[in-house]
Amino acid sequence: MKKALSTIYLFLALSVSLLGQDFQGAASSAQRDLSDANDRLDQARKKIADGRIPLSNERSELMGRVMSLRREMEQASRLRDNKSVDLQGLEQEIKKREDEVSYLKSLMGDYIQRFETQIHISEVQIYKDVINSAKSISDETSLSEEDKLLRQVSVVNTSLDRINLLAGGHIFEGKALSTERVLEEGTFTLVGPIALFSGKNSLSAGEIVLKTDSPEPSVYAINEEAAAAIRLVSENRTGFIPVDPTLGSARLVEQTKESFLEHVQKGGVVIYFILGLAGLALIIALIKWIEISGVRRARPEDLHDILNLLRSNEKQKALDRAKKIKGPVGLLLTDAVNNAEESKDLLEEVLYERLLQTQPKLERLIPFIAVVAATAPLLGLLGTVTGMIKTFKLITVFGTGDARSLSSGISEALITTEFGLFVAIPSLIIHALLLRKTKGVLASMEQTAVAFKNGLETKI
Repeated sequence: MKKALSTIYLFLALSVSLLGQDFQGAASSAQRDLSDANDRLDQARKKIADGRIPLSNERSELMGRVMSLRREMEQASRLRDNKSVDLQGLEQEIKKREDEVSYLKSLMGDYIQRFETQIHISEVQIYKDVINSAKSISDETSLSEEDKLLRQVSVVNTSLDRINLLAGGHIFEGKALSTERVLEEGTFTLVGPIALFSGKNSLSAGEIVLKTDSPEPSVYAINEEAAAAIRLVSENRTGFIPVDPTLGSARLVEQTKESFLEHVQKGGVVIYFILGLAGLALIIALIKWIEISGVRRARPEDLHDILNLLRSNEKQKALDRAKKIKGPVGLLLTDAVNNAEESKDLLEEVLYERLLQTQPKLERLIPFIAVVAATAPLLGLLGTVTGMIKTFKLITVFGTGDARSLSSGISEALITTEFGLFVAIPSLIIHALLLRKTKGVLASMEQTAVAFKNGLETKI
């Protein structure tokens, strides 16, 4: 045990001795390394101290360059912002100018349209080229905006030139439809709203109008004296011209006048049925008026003679006297004489039966007039409905802009109603008069029967 401990102690002593030697060597080595490091540090510090001044100068120089570049950047930024503001202003200004150009183009388009519609029909052949050129700018994509605007401005210049021409009267050559409906060359004389024409190869002369059957200016014939004056002005460029103070209104009113047949033809098919019923009602009314007016009424002396003959027991003479009276009154008195010897009740029944037999004969065909009076307005309404249907069909095809194309249907609608009322109102009046006249005849016969019965001395 002691030996083991001694051995351990010995081992530890040897180890400490060896470690002590290593520590001394390591310390010496570390001392040398530290010395070398301090030398290198001194050299580095010296190097740094030597390079600090150039670096400081270089840093100052770089900082100056940075400040200069920053100032240049700020200046460039300000210039950029100013240019951006100027560019936006220019863009807004360009947009305003473009809007003004668009407005001017639209305004010029409206002006060209009004100019085309307001010039006289005779002037269309003069200005149609410049008008069509200005109207076609929307179809020509190769034109610049400036060229388009110049074309429109040319119409304005043309209109101003036209005003100067019209101020003292304008005479020019052109073509118009003559009174024979032939297109011929001649001379136009334009003074304000009045346009006159004189043909070169014919004696056609008159006022220029626009007719619905042709787009060309047409000559409206006037009296020979006015036509001669127009030809003289066309040849000599001076003279007196005929002037219509109504500016064509009197001519238009004259053109609206129409004959009865033309008026009837505008009513269509229905109006012929209305006129047919009117004709039948008129014939029947005339026949019945003559028939009822021809009925002879019993005079007091006739009734007095018959009663005196019956009182004298001269029945045959009384019967002959009654037969001399024509018409239903004579038949009534004949029946009265034949039954004079009967009782009053039987006599009254016989006379009443004769009245009942006479009434249908007198009133025959008169109800037909009442039927016509009731039917004519209905036929007129039928014509109105068919005319309005025709009008709506024309509206579907042509729209509502062309009033002339709608006039035929409206005329048919109104004319049939007009004739329906023209037939119905007189028919009602005639029907009432005929019934009144018929009732007058029947009342006269009834009065005669009562007078005969009261004046007859018979058995009760």
